[in-house]
Amino acid sequence: MADFNWQTEYHRYRRYFTDLSKFYQKKKARVYVEIILSLLAVTFFIAFAIRPTLKTIAQLIRKTKDQKNVSTELEKKINNLSEAQRNYLTIEPELALIEEALPQKAEVILLTKEIETLAHRSGIAIVNLRFSEVNLTENQTGKQEKQEVKFSFNALGDYLNLKNFLRDLMSLRRIVLVKAFSFQTGKSESNILSLNLNGQAWFLTKPKASLSLTK
Repeated sequence: MADFNWQTEYHRYRRYFTDLSKFYQKKKARVYVEIILSLLAVTFFIAFAIRPTLKTIAQLIRKTKDQKNVSTELEKKINNLSEAQRNYLTIEPELALIEEALPQKAEVILLTKEIETLAHRSGIAIVNLRFSEVNLTENQTGKQEKQEVKFSFNALGDYLNLKNFLRDLMSLRRIVLVKAFSFQTGKSESNILSLNLNGQAWFLTKPKASLSLTK
């Protein structure tokens, strides 16, 4: 193997080094080289410095959009609650009427007084007012349920008064259903009739309170 002589090799490639030096000394060549070096520096800066910043900005923009969506949904819920409150205030005066129509208790005594008051006002006499057994125990379903209050009675009076009584009975604020009624004439020749009536009302039972056990 031939020995390497650097002096000989230097003289052989000397003109190439000289040409590169002359090339760089030219103005255009120097500008091109500087531009290339600048581009390389910018690329390096973007890759290792700006990229994490851009990633952080993108995450912040995404979070901002999510927060805007949450804010929009929250505003919708607030508007719905405001609308519900306005609706409640509108019907609040009528809630007492709803309670009278379908009370939370059987209210047998109150219903008896209402029937007797109507009879007195209509000029008839109530005979043998009876109520069926009412279940007053709390229901086991955990929600309110409708319970029946059945009643029956006989009433004496002339036809017009009995007719007015029936009309007023079905117009009570409490929901009352006249399931069946019939008229019977008396043995005497008077205008007194006997009204036999079976009716029904309702009330809401309270749900059984659930017991929470704490350890």
